[in-house]
Amino acid sequence: MAYLSLSLLVVEVILAVVSWILAALNPESGVRSMLSSEGIRWAFGGFIRQMQSSVLVWLILAGMAWGALRDSRFSHDLFYSWSRQRRALRYRKRVALRFSIATVLVYIAVISYFSFVPHAILLSVTGELFPSAFSEALVPIVCVGIILLSVEYGVMSGIFPDVPSVFDALVRGIRVIAPLFILYLLATHVYYVVGYVF
Repeated sequence: MAYLSLSLLVVEVILAVVSWILAALNPESGVRSMLSSEGIRWAFGGFIRQMQSSVLVWLILAGMAWGALRDSRFSHDLFYSWSRQRRALRYRKRVALRFSIATVLVYIAVISYFSFVPHAILLSVTGELFPSAFSEALVPIVCVGIILLSVEYGVMSGIFPDVPSVFDALVRGIRVIAPLFILYLLATHVYYVVGYVF
């Protein structure tokens, strides 16, 4: 990740220098220099606007979902319950598995009702699924479902004994994917720089 981040940074520096050279050699080419006063104003003034996107929110939600799922040990215990040593799983965990799966099934049923029946509220104005409110929120819907499942299982099984332990699991997931934030920032900025220059 570190070398990829460094590579993106180097690409951005090279783009700035190349744009300056191309704009100086042929002002009529349409290439805009990143090192001109206009380019510097664009880079500083538009940075926040460029970084705001759905992908950033998806990264945060995916990190939270990953942290909750991993720390709750739901997938491990689910696999263990399907193995031959099912009886070795504590009664409390077996009950938590059943309730968590039932809750997710209800969650899926509610989302399906809001999305797939005729005239559903998450469909577009024309009744289409793509694009619609459902398709715009697909990643958050999945992440929230995983968080709901994991937190319910963790609380019922005793893995999350209190609210701070749930919060720590969500934060730990964001910590795990933190390197992706740096990649996101650099890659997004390189993308916008290319669009600005050419």
